[in-house]
Amino acid sequence: MNDTKAVIVDYVRTPFTKAAPPSWGKAPGKLAAVNPVDMQVPLINALLERTGIDPKHVRKVLTGCVHQEGSQGANIARMNMLHGKCNLPHSVTGTTLDMFCASSMEAITFADALSARNPEDVYIVTGVQSMSQVEMGGFNPMFSEDVLNSNPANFLSMGNTAENLVDIYDITRKEQDAFAVSSHKKMAEAQGRGHFDSEIVPINGISQDDGVRADSTVEGAGRLKGAFKNGGSITAANSSQVTDGASAVMVTSGAFAKENNLPVKAVILSTGETGLAPMVMGLGPVEASNEALRKANLTMDDIDAIEVNEAFAAQVLACVKEWDKQGVRIDMDKVNVDGGAIAIGHPFGATGARMIGHLSETLNRENKRYGLATLCIGGGQGKAVVIENPNYRGPSL
Repeated sequence: MNDTKAVIVDYVRTPFTKAAPPSWGKAPGKLAAVNPVDMQVPLINALLERTGIDPKHVRKVLTGCVHQEGSQGANIARMNMLHGKCNLPHSVTGTTLDMFCASSMEAITFADALSARNPEDVYIVTGVQSMSQVEMGGFNPMFSEDVLNSNPANFLSMGNTAENLVDIYDITRKEQDAFAVSSHKKMAEAQGRGHFDSEIVPINGISQDDGVRADSTVEGAGRLKGAFKNGGSITAANSSQVTDGASAVMVTSGAFAKENNLPVKAVILSTGETGLAPMVMGLGPVEASNEALRKANLTMDDIDAIEVNEAFAAQVLACVKEWDKQGVRIDMDKVNVDGGAIAIGHPFGATGARMIGHLSETLNRENKRYGLATLCIGGGQGKAVVIENPNYRGPSL
């Protein structure tokens, strides 16, 4: 293991549970009443307890969170250290980041960079989103009318950008629904095998994700109407779920982990990001991943497991088709082996850290070497991270 690289020492998360904002008029979800700080503090404490790290070594908490208002406002990263039950001292600083769906993935890349400059320090990255308490879009308009009217095409809803990809890449409704059903089936099987057990820290007695529909069928999904335009094919069944949840990873330098005899789950090899036209924002993973792979001196064929955020089934399928146009084949058996956001859920701020953390768990469980985590970002961006399993024992005979 390269001691100069940043490493992921441990990863935990809350259960991901269905969100139900009051405006929906539905029964509240299981974590709907839990303050976002109360989601994070148990994760921070769990990381400290599981690793045995003295809190004095922790320099900063970096938190990914979208719509930093209400219970998610006031620099929520810093709020963790002010919580009476947090085992971190006031000397630990907090910085909150918003890069939409990539917020906690971006926070991990910040920790990666900070670790290179300060190899003696420990960084805790959290991601959190209560979509029940601060619903999508937040409490206030995101843009002024002047900005919106300057170029309306740049401000399409995410669902309509996915409909654009359906048209451009000729993606059928059946393809989308089949992908969505597969996500649920894979997650149900993973739950049954205990693949999430070691990463979930119970909150208020809740210890399991509740978004999976093991009995989902293509026929059932096909009965739903388009959610974003008349005759459209993007539906609630083939889109990511609205979710409450939090995730956390501990990042140190390789040298610190070695000196303190810490087990290492993953080495951060490289990151990539891109900007693109907002009306096709779902293609963001393509060039972001291509850049991350180039920086790691790897190709897609070298990657053993891929975590791609399932914002929409159509969006993932469009990326696969775009890669195919570039001569890059995606082995779908490597993609989201335990299901993705369509089944697990997508609490915006928490997703990036969940993806990277679970990818590290997958590589270690399956004795695989290289992993890629990538997602699209509202506004027309993409982000990707390549990690390596330092515990890889070579191919099985």
